[in-house]
Amino acid sequence: MRRCSWRGGEVGPSPGSVRFVILGPAGVGRTVPTVVRRPSTLVRVALALGALWALMSAGCLGSQDPPLSVTIDGGTPAPTDGAVVVRSTASAPAAVPFIPPSPVSDLDPEDLHGFVMPLEGACLPSNERLMPNAPREYRNGVHEGVDFYFGDACVVVERGTPVRAAYGGVVVRADHQYVDPTLEEVAALEARTAEQGASDAETLDVFRGRQVWIDHGNGVVTRYSHLNAIAPELAEGIRVPGGHVVGAVGESGTPESITAPGTELHLHWEVRVGDSFLGEGLEASEVRALYDRLFEAPAAP
Repeated sequence: MRRCSWRGGEVGPSPGSVRFVILGPAGVGRTVPTVVRRPSTLVRVALALGALWALMSAGCLGSQDPPLSVTIDGGTPAPTDGAVVVRSTASAPAAVPFIPPSPVSDLDPEDLHGFVMPLEGACLPSNERLMPNAPREYRNGVHEGVDFYFGDACVVVERGTPVRAAYGGVVVRADHQYVDPTLEEVAALEARTAEQGASDAETLDVFRGRQVWIDHGNGVVTRYSHLNAIAPELAEGIRVPGGHVVGAVGESGTPESITAPGTELHLHWEVRVGDSFLGEGLEASEVRALYDRLFEAPAAP
């Protein structure tokens, strides 16, 4: 029996492709492409079939050839005269990021209510500077969420205070692998803000620190920022009910976490509606009315 073998081809350079190089006894090669439509689930079967096809096209299965054996995934001795070996010549496919689907929701983005406070027993701050749409002159922008600090939140806010999901939804971000920026990185971002005249989206994201984002459906997402820790069971795609503990208060992402640790402990909490935040462009009194309504219980059926 003439022996033909291969050593586990790989996905080729273009999406869904597999490429083989067939080496004869004298080391002469031929490149034989084939296609796998769903390499993430069918790659082993497709590679086996592709290898067989490649061997046939190389002349291993001719009318004069006796039966052959094909060995998959290694274990093949060095080829002898007459043997044909198929070796891969391309890299593995790139990972595809997982994007959880938005949940079905009965929320009305024009009349949001029925949310719970992200800190149990908390109240909205009385200081308008801690509310959405308050000016942030140092970065030529505005505040996009609510800051809950000890002394103006009706509850104790300290490192480790539990942070709760304000409404049921699906986790779309959980920064378990978060690493604090260095002082040099902070300085570079501040310099970039000064040069641009305003903080860009990337800079704002860095300064929000360790975060959890929850998608509540219909374009409504809540963000929980500056966290000291995240609940270990959280992962993208996990559904959580309102009131579920998602993390703990901290000061991650703030420059003070590096220069004066312990002085910026608070929860920065945002309600995003589409591409904006709840209250954007409104007067302080209108913003407060929206957030008062946000925490009103839904009407009894």
